[in-house]
Amino acid sequence: MTKKNMHLGKVYLSNKYVCKYISEEWLTSNDISTRKYGKMYGVNYHIIEKIQQEDGYNMPLSTLSTICFNRGIKLSDFFKLVEKRYGKYLNDSFKY
Repeated sequence: MTKKNMHLGKVYLSNKYVCKYISEEWLTSNDISTRKYGKMYGVNYHIIEKIQQEDGYNMPLSTLSTICFNRGIKLSDFFKLVEKRYGKYLNDSFKY
Protein backbone atom coordinates (compact mmCIF):
# COMPACT_ATOMS: atom_id res chain seq x y z
CA MET A 1 0.00 0.00 0.00
CA THR A 2 1.40 3.39 -0.90
CA LYS A 3 1.65 6.23 1.58
CA LYS A 4 -1.14 8.08 -0.22
CA ASN A 5 -3.49 5.08 -0.01
CA MET A 6 -2.69 4.57 3.67
CA HIS A 7 -3.77 8.13 4.44
CA LEU A 8 -7.10 7.64 2.68
CA GLY A 9 -7.97 4.70 4.92
CA LYS A 10 -7.07 6.30 8.25
CA VAL A 11 -10.00 6.69 10.66
CA TYR A 12 -9.40 8.75 13.79
CA LEU A 13 -11.36 7.42 16.74
CA SER A 14 -12.42 10.87 17.93
CA ASN A 15 -14.07 11.55 14.55
CA LYS A 16 -15.69 8.14 14.54
CA TYR A 17 -17.31 8.60 17.94
CA VAL A 18 -18.45 12.17 17.29
CA CYS A 19 -20.28 10.91 14.19
CA LYS A 20 -21.51 7.81 16.02
CA TYR A 21 -23.05 9.96 18.75
CA ILE A 22 -24.84 12.20 16.26
CA SER A 23 -26.04 9.22 14.27
CA GLU A 24 -27.28 7.23 17.27
CA GLU A 25 -28.77 10.13 19.21
CA TRP A 26 -29.92 12.72 16.68
CA LEU A 27 -30.54 10.83 13.43
CA THR A 28 -32.76 8.09 14.76
CA SER A 29 -36.08 8.44 12.96
CA ASN A 30 -36.71 6.22 9.96
CA ASP A 31 -39.48 8.64 8.95
CA ILE A 32 -37.07 11.50 8.31
CA SER A 33 -34.94 11.46 5.17
CA THR A 34 -31.30 12.49 4.99
CA ARG A 35 -32.41 15.56 3.01
CA LYS A 36 -34.79 16.59 5.79
CA TYR A 37 -32.13 16.01 8.46
CA GLY A 38 -29.77 18.12 6.37
CA LYS A 39 -32.27 20.98 6.34
CA MET A 40 -32.94 20.59 10.06
CA TYR A 41 -29.26 20.81 10.92
CA GLY A 42 -28.23 23.36 8.29
CA VAL A 43 -25.95 21.08 6.26
CA ASN A 44 -26.07 19.32 2.92
CA TYR A 45 -27.69 15.89 3.03
CA HIS A 46 -24.40 14.36 1.85
CA ILE A 47 -22.93 15.37 5.22
CA ILE A 48 -25.70 13.42 6.98
CA GLU A 49 -24.90 10.39 4.82
CA LYS A 50 -21.21 10.65 5.74
CA ILE A 51 -22.03 10.94 9.45
CA GLN A 52 -24.09 7.76 9.23
CA GLN A 53 -21.24 5.71 7.74
CA GLU A 54 -19.86 3.02 10.04
CA ASP A 55 -16.62 4.90 10.69
CA GLY A 56 -18.07 8.40 10.30
CA TYR A 57 -15.83 10.92 8.60
CA ASN A 58 -13.37 13.72 9.31
CA MET A 59 -15.95 16.39 10.06
CA PRO A 60 -14.75 20.01 10.04
CA LEU A 61 -15.33 21.90 13.26
CA SER A 62 -17.41 24.46 11.34
CA THR A 63 -19.81 21.69 10.25
CA LEU A 64 -20.09 20.34 13.78
CA SER A 65 -20.67 23.86 15.06
CA THR A 66 -23.48 24.39 12.54
CA ILE A 67 -25.13 21.10 13.50
CA CYS A 68 -24.89 21.89 17.22
CA PHE A 69 -26.22 25.42 16.71
CA ASN A 70 -29.26 24.10 14.86
CA ARG A 71 -29.72 21.43 17.51
CA GLY A 72 -29.61 24.13 20.21
CA ILE A 73 -26.57 22.85 22.06
CA LYS A 74 -23.17 24.43 22.76
CA LEU A 75 -20.12 22.69 21.35
CA SER A 76 -18.70 22.31 24.84
CA ASP A 77 -21.86 20.56 26.02
CA PHE A 78 -21.84 18.34 22.93
CA PHE A 79 -18.30 17.19 23.65
CA LYS A 80 -19.25 16.46 27.26
CA LEU A 81 -22.06 14.21 26.03
CA VAL A 82 -19.74 12.38 23.64
CA GLU A 83 -17.11 11.96 26.35
CA LYS A 84 -19.70 10.70 28.84
CA ARG A 85 -20.91 8.06 26.39
CA TYR A 86 -17.66 7.04 24.67
CA GLY A 87 -14.93 8.36 26.97
CA LYS A 88 -13.14 5.03 27.33
CA TYR A 89 -12.78 4.81 23.53
CA LEU A 90 -11.66 8.39 22.89
CA ASN A 91 -7.98 9.00 22.37
CA ASP A 92 -5.65 10.29 19.69
CA SER A 93 -5.28 6.95 17.96
CA PHE A 94 -6.56 5.80 14.61
CA LYS A 95 -7.15 2.65 12.60
CA TYR A 96 -6.90 1.77 8.93
